[in-house]
Amino acid sequence: MREPHNERLSTILKRLAQDHNPDLSLGDIVRALGERGFGALILLFAAPNIIPLPPGSSFVFGVPLVFITAQLMIKQNKVWLPQKLMRMKVGGGRLPSLLERLVPYVIKVERFLKPRGTLLTSTFGERLAGLAGLFCATVLLLPIPGANMAPALALCCFALGLIEQDDLAMSGGWFFTIATAVILILLYLFGTAIFAFLSNWISP
Repeated sequence: MREPHNERLSTILKRLAQDHNPDLSLGDIVRALGERGFGALILLFAAPNIIPLPPGSSFVFGVPLVFITAQLMIKQNKVWLPQKLMRMKVGGGRLPSLLERLVPYVIKVERFLKPRGTLLTSTFGERLAGLAGLFCATVLLLPIPGANMAPALALCCFALGLIEQDDLAMSGGWFFTIATAVILILLYLFGTAIFAFLSNWISP
């Protein structure tokens, strides 16, 4: 179990939002967060996917999430990212404005969070959350219309649960992970049915 941070995440995000440097890189963000842990980084890259983003932005945010959640799954104590990713510009210069829009929602959510961790925030629970988060991060990389919100919400809940050591938030992460799997199954069945219909219609 990780220790909850003394400084609220909304304060950290607000500080990052005030940096209007259009060349803000992923490395700048990682250094700004310092030892804040996996939760802050996961929330930082997952939250923008909840709101409409320019084309390709979900891929930009999804790649770091794959690395971060994979390391959470194998119980790394510190986040490591390749130098190529560390030099990557985040959000096409739009990250500060995106964070500015997200901070008020984070503040509202934080009012309901408190340390109440047992099973889901145990070492084993965090590793399972890393596995579920890796699945959700992979879904964000896929160009599936309308399938971004559920995995993004799952990642945000996991992140808040890690930050505050809150089993209730972690439960929300698992709920939206299951919702993501259900959505993918329904999209697959729908796509299969459409393909079968078109094949029968085109065939002589």
